[in-house]
Amino acid sequence: MTKRNSQDITDIFRKLKKALGTKPTHEKMYEEIRMMRFKIRPISGDISLLQLKNHQLIETLWGLGKLDEVFQKEYDKLGNNQKEVFFRLFDNLYDQYQEELNKINVSKEIRPKLSQVFEMEIFKDFSAKRKSN
Repeated sequence: MTKRNSQDITDIFRKLKKALGTKPTHEKMYEEIRMMRFKIRPISGDISLLQLKNHQLIETLWGLGKLDEVFQKEYDKLGNNQKEVFFRLFDNLYDQYQEELNKINVSKEIRPKLSQVFEMEIFKDFSAKRKSN
């Protein structure tokens, strides 16, 4: 049984790698991000100076969303001893995406001489999911 679970983790990561490697257009990614219910909350800085349709930002948020979708779908299907390995691998990927987010320059080039510091919180809104008829 352990061998099957181990294979399941391998299959899950193979599918995830394929999904992350097959990127749609930026417009499609942007639409998918909106459906993933990401929210951006400014903490400090002038958010009006940000380019929220920055290609790197969209790609990174899309990757985080895909990562979350796979985690939500597959985590409960694994045995207890496989969940720890699965969680550590996903946590490592999540940290890589977080690091990417920290490096993205989303400020507009309107005032290049002024040094702007922005701090924002990016999260998924799980409240008030819409029901479809």
